[in-house]
Amino acid sequence: MSTSKKCLPRLASITVGSLAMLLSAATAGAEPVPKTEFRDCPRCPEMVVVPSGEFVMGSSKAESGHTDEKPQHTVRFAEPFGVGKFEVTFDQWDACTAAGRCPAADDDGYGRGNYPAINVSWSDAMGYAAWLSETTGRPYRLLSEAEYEYAARAGTQTPWFWGEAPDSWGSRSACEYANTHDEAGKEAHPMYVWSHHQCNDGYGENAPTGRYKPNAFGLHDMLGNVREWVADCHQAGYEGAPTDGSVRTNTGACEKRVVRGGAWVDGPSTSRSAYRYAEVENFRNYQVGFRVACTLKR
Repeated sequence: MSTSKKCLPRLASITVGSLAMLLSAATAGAEPVPKTEFRDCPRCPEMVVVPSGEFVMGSSKAESGHTDEKPQHTVRFAEPFGVGKFEVTFDQWDACTAAGRCPAADDDGYGRGNYPAINVSWSDAMGYAAWLSETTGRPYRLLSEAEYEYAARAGTQTPWFWGEAPDSWGSRSACEYANTHDEAGKEAHPMYVWSHHQCNDGYGENAPTGRYKPNAFGLHDMLGNVREWVADCHQAGYEGAPTDGSVRTNTGACEKRVVRGGAWVDGPSTSRSAYRYAEVENFRNYQVGFRVACTLKR
């Protein structure tokens, strides 16, 4: 079977050990090894293999008042898939811009390089994934909403993947794992009077990608830093939502697309694994970015 369209790394982008594991899995028809990292080109996003499995999507009864995140339902992923280790950075976005395939995006003074790309619309993000697919020969795309929550939870069912409480009862957990509204944010923006995390990570605004600890799947910034576009059309609640992890579409016009993960301005309530938000497809904002996914063929 040809491997030309498989989302497998190139020789120069991974260790010999990782290459051996992936090629062995592809040849034998076995699943790619979870947490294996790969990269298709020097300015392509780093990717991580997320395992197949199932989880309960949506907020629990303990997370009261979030009707848009209910009812809870089990979602099963029959195959592993690749997810960006980090949010797409300005360095990666600018490569697409230089190729004439992505519009220039303003950083609004928050930083370029390895800072998350912001001021990109849902349509812009879809265009980047299409360009990445054409450039590498691999099937890149935006995550589905179910894939995002599954990847963010990384095997947990607590409101935050680091624990039951936003700050794990006084520890620095929130500030170790996520760039959210905390003491640093409150100091930088005293006008933001909503609830904040009771810790200080030193970042009052956007942070470079990878500054915080990864979750159990090896993914960084799944909560906080910038909100992230996913592929799904937004619908209120999960009645009739897919249970196989696929993208949720609409029979008619899609008025808004789902945004996930929360941002550096978000306090405990809006930095949870189940939190969802929606914006129109052409919305561009300094708090919104994205990451990519990749289908792993066997």
